[in-house]
Amino acid sequence: MKFITRLVFVMAPALLAAGMLFAHPGDYHKYSGEQLYMRFCASCHGASGAGDGPVAEALSTHLPDLREMAVRSGQRFSRDWVYRIVDGRVRIAAHGTREMPVWGTGFYVEYGANADADGKAQAIISELVDYLIAIQQPPLESP
Repeated sequence: MKFITRLVFVMAPALLAAGMLFAHPGDYHKYSGEQLYMRFCASCHGASGAGDGPVAEALSTHLPDLREMAVRSGQRFSRDWVYRIVDGRVRIAAHGTREMPVWGTGFYVEYGANADADGKAQAIISELVDYLIAIQQPPLESP
């Protein structure tokens, strides 16, 4: 029974990603970063970003507090590095396992897997990264 429970929780992110099919992909560009985060990230990373989402304990990887990414990097937030992690199409060894969905591919496919689709996927991921910047604790200083 434990195996089945773990399997369900591990598969939940994939099922949530598949939930992308329930909304018309043209709608995602209308979502705020927070709405995108709540739809695609909060099940694992938690509503606040603390790494305590309902799926988190079933994963083999400890989820970090996303609100403290800048603190862990000496109060610097590398937008490009975080973008690449969320996108997932380029594996980053320091990021660890591949339990996190490859959102770049998911959005790219949802929008039709063509040149226009890649631009839309990039815009959605950028919106998510902007939200992650906004939730950093303590808040980041403006440049």
